[in-house]
Amino acid sequence: MSTLIEVGDHRFHPLWLRDNCLCPECREPASFQKLLDLGRLPGLPTARRWEVTDGTLVVDWVGTPEHRSVFPLEWLSVHAHDQPASRGDKSMEPWDATTWLTSPPAWHEIQDCDPEGGPWADDLVRFGIAFLANVTSEELDAFATKVGPPFVTEFGRVVAVEAVRDADDLALSGAELSVHTDFSAHMHSPPLLQFMLCEAQDPGGGESVFVDGFQVAERFRSKNPRYFEMLVRTPINFQQFYGDHHLFHQRRRPVLELGEDGSVSGVFFGHSHACNWRIAPDDVELYYAAYHAFFGCLKNPANQLRLQLEAGQCVLLRNGRLLHGRGAYDPRAGRKLITQWTSWEYFASRRRYHRYKHLYQ
Repeated sequence: MSTLIEVGDHRFHPLWLRDNCLCPECREPASFQKLLDLGRLPGLPTARRWEVTDGTLVVDWVGTPEHRSVFPLEWLSVHAHDQPASRGDKSMEPWDATTWLTSPPAWHEIQDCDPEGGPWADDLVRFGIAFLANVTSEELDAFATKVGPPFVTEFGRVVAVEAVRDADDLALSGAELSVHTDFSAHMHSPPLLQFMLCEAQDPGGGESVFVDGFQVAERFRSKNPRYFEMLVRTPINFQQFYGDHHLFHQRRRPVLELGEDGSVSGVFFGHSHACNWRIAPDDVELYYAAYHAFFGCLKNPANQLRLQLEAGQCVLLRNGRLLHGRGAYDPRAGRKLITQWTSWEYFASRRRYHRYKHLYQ
């Protein structure tokens, strides 16, 4: 077995180091994409010598011609493959109704917000939700498309959410919407960043409701571990029938998903779309008990942020963590929201770019 190379608190296998050499022969300098193919080397790489000097690890390799790899210690620390697993993203903060009562949400003027990042983006990462003020639909569209390419639905790139006659989607009526994540029934929908702009609001109804799904799920795990496990391991059917669009979306997935570290990484819940479950008969009673216990937690006012949005106010949501809903309202009232989406990955990738670009450029 090859001798591991110790650098600070980390240990690196020589094979991994050779495969990740940063020199221009092994990485294309502009794109930083890998050129080296270890399979073309005459044998497994062996380090002749190594030393830590001037903030770098320098490794000389056995072979003809000779080869040297130089790794900045900061780069090694960021990419170390022996990092201990940690539960969840430490930058995320769980919240409930009490959180917002003691520390009300900050509203950021959109004119002061940089699509590349800033306080609004920090809030979005911490809480899964962020708030923009004094927004027009034109400003939102310009801002959102700079954050990432639009996610286009059967309703178009930008969707007006308002009551219409004979709507084939519950959102386009005045009915109450229980808290949910969007696109649970779409088979290949990516994790999304949602932009929700209030263009018109009737003070008599249509209050917006938001829930931190990660916070609710982790508390549910601690109080109901058997129910939690049932929701993680049992996929159920979500569906949406669109007569106007000649579409019948179906997806089979569990309500709760876990990351590699075991923490909750996704909450996918839409009661109005949860249909025709295929569950083993012996598991039906336990699953229904688990599902409705979790649904009860989502509906608990102690877990909800309730806001009567005003015209010009915009809410940004991490779909898959944040659930949203609304109270019923008179469909004649003129309530109107403008909604659009981009893939969460573009937002997350931009954050990573600004955090690590000094290691690559």
